[in-house]
Amino acid sequence: MLKNLSGKLLRFAFVYLVASLVLFTAVKLVPGDPVSLRLKRPDPVRVEQIRTELGLNDPLPQQYFHYATNFFRLRWGNSLISGRPVIDEMTEFFPATLELTLAALFVGIFVGIAVALASRWSRGIVLRKLAVVLGALGLTVPIFWLGLMFIVIGSLWLGWFPVGGRFDYSLGVPDGSGFLLLDGLRSGRADIFLSVLHHLTLPVLCLSLYPAALVCGVFRARLKDPRLLALVRALRAKGLSPAQIWFKHILFLLGAPIITVVGTNFGALLGGAVLTETVFSWPGMGRYLVEAVLNRDLFVVENGLLLVILLAFLVVNLADFLALVINPEARQK
Repeated sequence: MLKNLSGKLLRFAFVYLVASLVLFTAVKLVPGDPVSLRLKRPDPVRVEQIRTELGLNDPLPQQYFHYATNFFRLRWGNSLISGRPVIDEMTEFFPATLELTLAALFVGIFVGIAVALASRWSRGIVLRKLAVVLGALGLTVPIFWLGLMFIVIGSLWLGWFPVGGRFDYSLGVPDGSGFLLLDGLRSGRADIFLSVLHHLTLPVLCLSLYPAALVCGVFRARLKDPRLLALVRALRAKGLSPAQIWFKHILFLLGAPIITVVGTNFGALLGGAVLTETVFSWPGMGRYLVEAVLNRDLFVVENGLLLVILLAFLVVNLADFLALVINPEARQK
């Protein structure tokens, strides 16, 4: 266990150094001065003064050292556009992204398992081909195209869902954690909860197709394992009910590969969240970082993208750990 932990820490340090160096270099190679772009009438003297205050005139190795060390000290500077601390802005936008991602992940896992079971055990041709349709939509169709189709059908044609946004701001923003579903429930505001759920439906459906397709593919492949089928027959012979067989034994055994495939593809899910937030005007980290890149908001780009990369790395390693914990065969090795 200690050897495994030390290996993960070394990999984390390597990923951090490479990602921070690549981001720092990429930002410096972009033509144009971010300070001059910020000012409407850039005065050379004023530009040099601001660059000196921000440390942009320091030697590049010194700039990188400050950037790499200040990241873990949470000294991320101020946004060049709004002038507010970067960490305060990310604290506002990150809960929206996490709420969207976790909801899509939950829906994707549930739909993936349900479709895999239906296509494996159902005798109807429609349900048996449903897994193929899900795989085609989730793995091959671009997520921005799916988002536009959801908007056209669900919002413009049917008028059931809003085109974008996170909730109806006329209801007032509830105080709390920033996770509006939980804040609405905790404050007893059913109107806020339903409004957030209403706005969340289309983005979640769009983003959940990718994890649903992954989970469905893994689950279907595992259901064809002869050892698993033999276990099902043995449990039936012992008199266990189908609910006991599936929820107490089979889903527990198949939980490890599902966690692994979801965790290792968490980075792609975050990338999908960026596109989903852009299409649906969802006020999260993805949209915030896209606008920062377009506006050359230096400190937001450097720290925000690095935070996303490290978060994806941590989730992958957490998924490996959870799979190791719940997998009986792995524990015996």
